[in-house]
Amino acid sequence: MNRVLDTNVCIDVLRGRKKVVEHLASCSPRECFISVVTEFELFQGAERAPVDYRNDERAKVARLVAALQLLSFDSECARTAARINASLLSRGTPVSITDVFIAATGLRHGWCVVTNNTKDFRRIDGLVLEDWH
Repeated sequence: MNRVLDTNVCIDVLRGRKKVVEHLASCSPRECFISVVTEFELFQGAERAPVDYRNDERAKVARLVAALQLLSFDSECARTAARINASLLSRGTPVSITDVFIAATGLRHGWCVVTNNTKDFRRIDGLVLEDWH
């Protein structure tokens, strides 16, 4: 089964969280994807690291990103995200826009999203979730 990994799952991998690393290791490399939105969030985090650690953090993120399949945020994702966000705002239950973009990417491809933020993602209709915690 193909999966779109949320940013928090990738951070858990980078931090060596055993259970999450084991789940990722049990998947085929062809089954795990990240959105370019997650790539952005991961590199943004590396850029915010203390100067003495920044290059190491950039390198760690680059290695992880290179090991995963990368998904573009295309026009269909944008339209799906617009529908999701409009629905959430109408219900008064917004989530972060980057989470909306990641969810839209999962829905666009018909794949589940792996996250430890099920509280927010479960608000999105039709989205299949996995929590590796």
